[in-house]
Amino acid sequence: MRIRRLQLQPFRNIDSLELDLGVRGALIIGDNGRGKSNILEAISYLSLGKSIRGARDHEAVPHDGTWFDIRGAWEVGEQEHQARVVYSGQDGKRVFMDGAPLPRVSDLVSQFQTVHFAPEDVALVLQFSAQRRRLLDILLSQAVPAYLQNLQRYNRVLTQRNHFLRQLGQRRADPAERGVWDGQLTEPGAAIRRARMEALVEIAPVLSSCYSGFSTGRERAGIEYQGVELTADGDDVPSLDAVQEILLQELRADPTKEERAGHTLSGPHRDSVGFTLDDSPAETYGSQGQLKSVLLSWKMAESRFLESRSGHQPVLLLDDVFSELDETRSRQLLLLADDFEQVVLTTPRVPSQGMPSRFEHIELSS
Repeated sequence: MRIRRLQLQPFRNIDSLELDLGVRGALIIGDNGRGKSNILEAISYLSLGKSIRGARDHEAVPHDGTWFDIRGAWEVGEQEHQARVVYSGQDGKRVFMDGAPLPRVSDLVSQFQTVHFAPEDVALVLQFSAQRRRLLDILLSQAVPAYLQNLQRYNRVLTQRNHFLRQLGQRRADPAERGVWDGQLTEPGAAIRRARMEALVEIAPVLSSCYSGFSTGRERAGIEYQGVELTADGDDVPSLDAVQEILLQELRADPTKEERAGHTLSGPHRDSVGFTLDDSPAETYGSQGQLKSVLLSWKMAESRFLESRSGHQPVLLLDDVFSELDETRSRQLLLLADDFEQVVLTTPRVPSQGMPSRFEHIELSS
Protein backbone atom coordinates (compact mmCIF):
# COMPACT_ATOMS: atom_id res chain seq x y z
CA MET A 1 0.00 0.00 0.00
CA ARG A 2 1.42 3.37 -1.01
CA ILE A 3 0.00 6.90 -0.97
CA ARG A 4 0.73 8.64 -4.25
CA ARG A 5 -0.76 12.12 -4.03
CA LEU A 6 -1.99 14.44 -1.30
CA GLN A 7 -3.84 17.71 -1.79
CA LEU A 8 -4.80 20.09 1.03
CA GLN A 9 -6.85 23.23 0.53
CA PRO A 10 -6.82 24.47 3.25
CA PHE A 11 -5.94 22.50 6.43
CA ARG A 12 -4.78 23.89 9.79
CA ASN A 13 -1.91 26.29 9.00
CA ILE A 14 -1.57 25.10 5.39
CA ASP A 15 -3.34 27.31 2.84
CA SER A 16 -2.75 25.05 -0.14
CA LEU A 17 -0.44 22.10 -0.75
CA GLU A 18 0.03 19.38 -3.33
CA LEU A 19 2.54 16.57 -2.78
CA ASP A 20 3.64 13.65 -4.92
CA LEU A 21 4.40 10.87 -2.44
CA GLY A 22 4.66 7.85 -4.72
CA VAL A 23 8.19 7.03 -3.61
CA ARG A 24 9.03 4.27 -1.09
CA GLY A 25 10.33 6.81 1.38
CA ALA A 26 9.67 10.50 1.89
CA LEU A 27 11.55 12.72 4.33
CA ILE A 28 9.61 15.94 4.92
CA ILE A 29 11.97 18.61 6.22
CA GLY A 30 11.00 21.96 7.69
CA ASP A 31 11.27 24.21 10.70
CA ASN A 32 8.86 23.71 13.57
CA GLY A 33 5.52 25.32 12.83
CA ARG A 34 5.78 24.83 9.07
CA GLY A 35 3.07 22.13 8.99
CA LYS A 36 5.04 18.87 8.88
CA SER A 37 2.87 17.23 11.54
CA ASN A 38 -0.27 18.54 9.87
CA ILE A 39 0.63 16.75 6.64
CA LEU A 40 0.80 13.41 8.46
CA GLU A 41 -2.44 14.20 10.29
CA ALA A 42 -4.12 14.88 6.95
CA ILE A 43 -2.93 11.54 5.56
CA SER A 44 -4.37 9.86 8.65
CA TYR A 45 -7.70 11.62 8.03
CA LEU A 46 -7.92 9.70 4.75
CA SER A 47 -7.40 6.49 6.70
CA LEU A 48 -9.64 7.04 9.73
CA GLY A 49 -12.02 9.78 8.65
CA LYS A 50 -10.99 11.76 11.72
CA SER A 51 -7.97 13.31 13.41
CA ILE A 52 -5.39 10.86 14.70
CA ARG A 53 -4.68 13.45 17.41
CA GLY A 54 -8.17 13.07 18.83
CA ALA A 55 -8.96 16.67 17.87
CA ARG A 56 -12.42 17.74 16.79
CA ASP A 57 -12.90 18.49 13.12
CA HIS A 58 -13.45 22.21 13.62
CA GLU A 59 -10.01 22.45 15.25
CA ALA A 60 -8.40 21.53 11.91
CA VAL A 61 -10.09 24.48 10.18
CA PRO A 62 -7.57 27.30 9.54
CA HIS A 63 -7.83 30.40 11.69
CA ASP A 64 -10.59 32.68 10.39
CA GLY A 65 -11.66 29.90 8.00
CA THR A 66 -14.84 27.84 7.81
CA TRP A 67 -13.78 24.64 6.05
CA PHE A 68 -11.03 22.21 5.10
CA ASP A 69 -10.62 19.81 2.19
CA ILE A 70 -8.29 16.77 2.10
CA ARG A 71 -7.85 14.70 -1.04
CA GLY A 72 -5.55 11.77 -1.59
CA ALA A 73 -4.83 8.89 -3.92
CA TRP A 74 -3.16 5.61 -3.06
CA GLU A 75 -2.38 2.32 -4.73
CA VAL A 76 -2.90 -1.23 -3.55
CA GLY A 77 -1.19 -3.64 -5.89
CA GLU A 78 -2.15 -2.53 -9.39
CA GLN A 79 -5.25 -0.60 -8.31
CA GLU A 80 -5.45 3.09 -7.49
CA HIS A 81 -8.11 4.55 -5.20
CA GLN A 82 -9.01 8.06 -4.18
CA ALA A 83 -10.58 9.49 -1.04
CA ARG A 84 -11.72 12.91 0.05
CA VAL A 85 -12.64 14.29 3.46
CA VAL A 86 -14.27 17.71 3.47
CA TYR A 87 -15.60 19.59 6.48
CA SER A 88 -17.43 22.87 6.93
CA GLY A 89 -19.08 24.42 9.94
CA GLN A 90 -22.33 24.62 8.01
CA ASP A 91 -22.52 21.18 6.38
CA GLY A 92 -20.44 19.08 8.77
CA LYS A 93 -18.14 16.33 7.51
CA ARG A 94 -18.54 14.43 4.27
CA VAL A 95 -16.38 11.59 2.96
CA PHE A 96 -15.97 10.27 -0.56
CA MET A 97 -14.39 7.11 -1.95
CA ASP A 98 -13.45 6.97 -5.64
CA GLY A 99 -15.70 9.97 -6.24
CA ALA A 100 -18.81 8.50 -4.59
CA PRO A 101 -20.16 9.83 -1.28
CA LEU A 102 -20.09 7.35 1.60
CA PRO A 103 -23.17 7.16 3.86
CA ARG A 104 -21.07 7.00 7.04
CA VAL A 105 -17.63 8.31 7.95
CA SER A 106 -16.82 4.90 9.44
CA ASP A 107 -17.19 3.36 5.95
CA LEU A 108 -13.84 4.95 5.09
CA VAL A 109 -12.02 3.08 7.86
CA SER A 110 -9.80 0.19 6.66
CA GLN A 111 -9.91 1.25 2.99
CA PHE A 112 -6.50 2.96 3.26
CA GLN A 113 -4.45 1.84 6.23
CA THR A 114 -1.83 3.89 8.06
CA VAL A 115 0.17 3.61 11.26
CA HIS A 116 1.03 6.98 12.80
CA PHE A 117 3.63 7.96 15.39
CA ALA A 118 3.95 11.41 16.95
CA PRO A 119 6.34 12.48 19.75
CA GLU A 120 3.49 13.66 21.96
CA ASP A 121 2.14 10.10 21.89
CA VAL A 122 4.98 8.99 24.16
CA ALA A 123 3.79 10.99 27.17
CA LEU A 124 0.09 10.45 26.51
CA VAL A 125 0.19 6.74 25.75
CA LEU A 126 2.67 5.72 28.39
CA GLN A 127 1.06 7.75 31.19
CA PHE A 128 -2.64 7.20 30.55
CA SER A 129 -4.34 3.83 30.16
CA ALA A 130 -7.19 5.48 28.23
CA GLN A 131 -4.72 6.45 25.50
CA ARG A 132 -3.33 2.91 25.38
CA ARG A 133 -6.87 1.58 24.96
CA ARG A 134 -7.33 4.11 22.16
CA LEU A 135 -4.25 2.70 20.43
CA LEU A 136 -5.85 -0.74 20.44
CA ASP A 137 -9.23 0.59 19.32
CA ILE A 138 -7.75 2.44 16.32
CA LEU A 139 -5.69 -0.59 15.31
CA LEU A 140 -8.51 -3.11 15.59
CA SER A 141 -11.03 -0.81 13.92
CA GLN A 142 -8.78 -0.79 10.85
CA ALA A 143 -8.01 -4.51 10.96
CA VAL A 144 -11.38 -6.02 11.92
CA PRO A 145 -14.58 -4.33 10.63
CA ALA A 146 -16.71 -6.17 13.23
CA TYR A 147 -14.60 -4.62 15.99
CA LEU A 148 -15.60 -1.08 15.03
CA GLN A 149 -19.25 -2.14 14.93
CA ASN A 150 -18.98 -3.72 18.38
CA LEU A 151 -17.17 -0.66 19.73
CA GLN A 152 -19.86 1.71 18.44
CA ARG A 153 -22.60 -0.52 19.83
CA TYR A 154 -20.82 -0.84 23.19
CA ASN A 155 -20.44 2.92 23.53
CA ARG A 156 -24.12 3.50 22.74
CA VAL A 157 -25.27 0.95 25.33
CA LEU A 158 -22.71 2.24 27.85
CA THR A 159 -24.17 5.75 27.59
CA GLN A 160 -27.68 4.35 28.10
CA ARG A 161 -26.62 2.16 31.02
CA ASN A 162 -24.88 5.11 32.70
CA HIS A 163 -28.07 7.15 32.34
CA PHE A 164 -30.02 4.26 33.87
CA LEU A 165 -27.59 4.09 36.82
CA ARG A 166 -27.99 7.81 37.50
CA GLN A 167 -31.75 7.42 37.38
CA LEU A 168 -31.49 4.41 39.67
CA GLY A 169 -29.42 6.37 42.17
CA GLN A 170 -32.19 8.97 42.25
CA ARG A 171 -34.86 6.26 42.73
CA ARG A 172 -36.33 7.13 39.34
CA ALA A 173 -35.75 3.76 37.62
CA ASP A 174 -36.79 0.15 38.19
CA PRO A 175 -33.91 -1.98 39.61
CA ALA A 176 -35.33 -4.99 37.76
CA GLU A 177 -34.20 -3.41 34.47
CA ARG A 178 -30.56 -3.64 35.47
CA GLY A 179 -30.22 -7.19 34.16
CA VAL A 180 -31.39 -6.06 30.72
CA TRP A 181 -28.69 -3.40 30.51
CA ASP A 182 -26.05 -5.81 31.83
CA GLY A 183 -26.89 -8.31 29.12
CA GLN A 184 -26.88 -5.72 26.35
CA LEU A 185 -23.48 -4.42 27.45
CA THR A 186 -21.73 -7.75 27.92
CA GLU A 187 -22.34 -9.02 24.39
CA PRO A 188 -20.33 -6.35 22.51
CA GLY A 189 -18.11 -5.83 25.55
CA ALA A 190 -16.93 -9.44 25.59
CA ALA A 191 -16.25 -9.35 21.85
CA ILE A 192 -14.14 -6.20 22.31
CA ARG A 193 -12.16 -7.59 25.23
CA ARG A 194 -11.48 -10.92 23.53
CA ALA A 195 -10.43 -9.25 20.27
CA ARG A 196 -7.96 -7.10 22.21
CA MET A 197 -6.50 -10.13 23.96
CA GLU A 198 -6.17 -12.08 20.71
CA ALA A 199 -4.44 -9.13 19.05
CA LEU A 200 -2.01 -8.61 21.91
CA VAL A 201 -1.02 -12.27 21.98
CA GLU A 202 -0.03 -11.87 18.32
CA ILE A 203 1.56 -8.43 18.73
CA ALA A 204 3.57 -9.04 21.91
CA PRO A 205 6.40 -11.13 20.40
CA VAL A 206 6.79 -8.71 17.47
CA LEU A 207 6.98 -5.76 19.86
CA SER A 208 9.56 -7.61 21.94
CA SER A 209 11.66 -8.43 18.88
CA CYS A 210 11.59 -4.85 17.58
CA TYR A 211 12.53 -3.43 20.96
CA SER A 212 15.38 -5.92 21.29
CA GLY A 213 16.84 -4.34 18.17
CA PHE A 214 16.57 -0.84 19.63
CA SER A 215 18.27 -1.92 22.86
CA THR A 216 20.72 -4.33 21.16
CA GLY A 217 19.30 -7.08 23.36
CA ARG A 218 20.03 -5.40 26.69
CA GLU A 219 16.37 -4.97 27.70
CA ARG A 220 13.06 -6.76 27.14
CA ALA A 221 9.80 -5.00 26.38
CA GLY A 222 6.37 -6.55 26.89
CA ILE A 223 2.71 -5.69 27.18
CA GLU A 224 0.08 -6.50 29.78
CA TYR A 225 -3.70 -6.60 29.61
CA GLN A 226 -5.64 -6.50 32.87
CA GLY A 227 -2.43 -7.21 34.78
CA VAL A 228 -1.58 -10.34 32.77
CA GLU A 229 1.45 -10.32 30.48
CA LEU A 230 0.45 -11.66 27.08
CA THR A 231 2.91 -13.65 24.98
CA ALA A 232 2.64 -16.10 22.13
CA ASP A 233 3.75 -18.81 24.56
CA GLY A 234 1.01 -18.01 27.06
CA ASP A 235 -2.29 -19.74 27.61
CA ASP A 236 -4.91 -19.63 24.89
CA VAL A 237 -7.27 -16.67 24.98
CA PRO A 238 -10.48 -17.61 26.85
CA SER A 239 -13.56 -18.40 24.81
CA LEU A 240 -16.07 -15.67 24.03
CA ASP A 241 -18.58 -17.26 26.41
CA ALA A 242 -16.00 -17.32 29.21
CA VAL A 243 -15.05 -13.68 28.65
CA GLN A 244 -18.73 -12.71 28.60
CA GLU A 245 -19.37 -14.52 31.89
CA ILE A 246 -16.39 -12.81 33.55
CA LEU A 247 -17.59 -9.41 32.35
CA LEU A 248 -21.10 -10.10 33.63
CA GLN A 249 -19.69 -11.00 37.05
CA GLU A 250 -17.72 -7.74 37.09
CA LEU A 251 -20.82 -5.69 36.29
CA ARG A 252 -22.76 -7.37 39.09
CA ALA A 253 -19.94 -7.28 41.67
CA ASP A 254 -20.96 -4.08 43.48
CA PRO A 255 -24.27 -2.61 42.25
CA THR A 256 -24.54 -0.18 45.16
CA LYS A 257 -21.16 1.36 44.34
CA GLU A 258 -22.18 1.83 40.70
CA GLU A 259 -25.45 3.48 41.71
CA ARG A 260 -23.57 5.93 43.92
CA ALA A 261 -21.03 6.64 41.18
CA GLY A 262 -23.71 7.01 38.51
CA HIS A 263 -21.64 5.27 35.84
CA THR A 264 -20.34 1.85 34.83
CA LEU A 265 -17.19 0.94 36.76
CA SER A 266 -16.10 -2.19 34.86
CA GLY A 267 -15.75 -3.17 31.24
CA PRO A 268 -13.53 -2.67 28.20
CA HIS A 269 -13.74 1.12 28.64
CA ARG A 270 -11.90 0.72 31.96
CA ASP A 271 -9.55 -2.18 31.16
CA SER A 272 -5.87 -1.64 31.89
CA VAL A 273 -3.27 -1.96 29.14
CA GLY A 274 0.38 -1.47 30.03
CA PHE A 275 3.87 -1.62 28.55
CA THR A 276 6.70 -3.20 30.53
CA LEU A 277 10.49 -3.01 30.49
CA ASP A 278 12.17 -6.03 32.05
CA ASP A 279 8.84 -6.87 33.76
CA SER A 280 8.51 -3.40 35.38
CA PRO A 281 6.08 -0.65 34.31
CA ALA A 282 7.75 1.19 31.42
CA GLU A 283 6.32 4.58 32.35
CA THR A 284 7.87 4.35 35.82
CA TYR A 285 11.38 3.17 35.01
CA GLY A 286 12.06 4.02 31.36
CA SER A 287 14.10 6.96 30.06
CA GLN A 288 12.67 9.16 27.29
CA GLY A 289 14.71 7.29 24.70
CA GLN A 290 13.54 3.94 26.05
CA LEU A 291 9.91 5.02 26.16
CA LYS A 292 10.06 6.33 22.62
CA SER A 293 11.63 3.05 21.52
CA VAL A 294 8.83 1.09 23.22
CA LEU A 295 6.16 3.04 21.37
CA LEU A 296 8.01 2.84 18.06
CA SER A 297 8.27 -0.93 18.55
CA TRP A 298 4.50 -1.01 19.14
CA LYS A 299 3.96 0.91 15.90
CA MET A 300 6.10 -1.56 13.97
CA ALA A 301 4.13 -4.42 15.52
CA GLU A 302 0.86 -2.65 14.63
CA SER A 303 1.97 -2.53 11.01
CA ARG A 304 2.71 -6.24 10.94
CA PHE A 305 -0.66 -7.00 12.50
CA LEU A 306 -2.52 -4.97 9.87
CA GLU A 307 -0.51 -6.63 7.12
CA SER A 308 -1.41 -10.08 8.44
CA ARG A 309 -5.11 -9.22 8.17
CA SER A 310 -5.25 -7.39 4.83
CA GLY A 311 -2.27 -8.83 2.97
CA HIS A 312 -0.95 -5.30 2.40
CA GLN A 313 1.46 -3.22 4.43
CA PRO A 314 0.03 0.02 5.82
CA VAL A 315 1.81 3.30 5.19
CA LEU A 316 4.10 4.11 8.10
CA LEU A 317 3.89 7.77 9.22
CA LEU A 318 6.61 8.85 11.66
CA ASP A 319 6.53 12.43 12.94
CA ASP A 320 9.72 14.05 14.33
CA VAL A 321 10.91 10.55 14.97
CA PHE A 322 14.63 11.14 15.56
CA SER A 323 14.30 13.50 18.53
CA GLU A 324 15.48 11.93 21.82
CA LEU A 325 16.89 8.88 20.01
CA ASP A 326 20.64 8.33 20.18
CA GLU A 327 22.56 7.36 17.06
CA THR A 328 22.29 3.62 17.75
CA ARG A 329 18.51 3.74 18.15
CA SER A 330 18.16 6.01 15.11
CA ARG A 331 20.12 3.55 12.95
CA GLN A 332 18.01 0.66 14.21
CA LEU A 333 14.84 2.58 13.40
CA LEU A 334 15.98 3.05 9.80
CA LEU A 335 16.85 -0.64 9.55
CA LEU A 336 13.36 -1.61 10.76
CA ALA A 337 11.71 0.95 8.49
CA ASP A 338 13.54 -0.44 5.47
CA ASP A 339 11.24 -3.49 5.55
CA PHE A 340 8.17 -1.35 4.86
CA GLU A 341 6.75 -0.59 1.43
CA GLN A 342 6.33 3.11 2.17
CA VAL A 343 7.51 5.29 5.04
CA VAL A 344 6.87 9.02 5.44
CA LEU A 345 9.09 10.75 8.01
CA THR A 346 9.22 14.33 9.22
CA THR A 347 12.17 16.11 10.79
CA PRO A 348 13.38 19.69 11.26
CA ARG A 349 16.78 18.67 9.85
CA VAL A 350 18.42 15.69 8.19
CA PRO A 351 19.88 13.31 10.82
CA SER A 352 23.65 13.45 11.27
CA GLN A 353 24.03 9.82 10.21
CA GLY A 354 22.32 10.55 6.90
CA MET A 355 19.37 8.78 5.30
CA PRO A 356 19.08 5.70 3.09
CA SER A 357 18.80 6.37 -0.63
CA ARG A 358 15.13 5.27 -0.68
CA PHE A 359 14.11 8.55 1.00
CA GLU A 360 13.28 11.49 -1.22
CA HIS A 361 13.75 14.83 0.55
CA ILE A 362 10.77 17.20 0.50
CA GLU A 363 11.60 20.61 1.94
CA LEU A 364 8.81 22.88 3.14
CA SER A 365 9.64 26.46 2.22
CA SER A 366 9.23 29.22 4.78
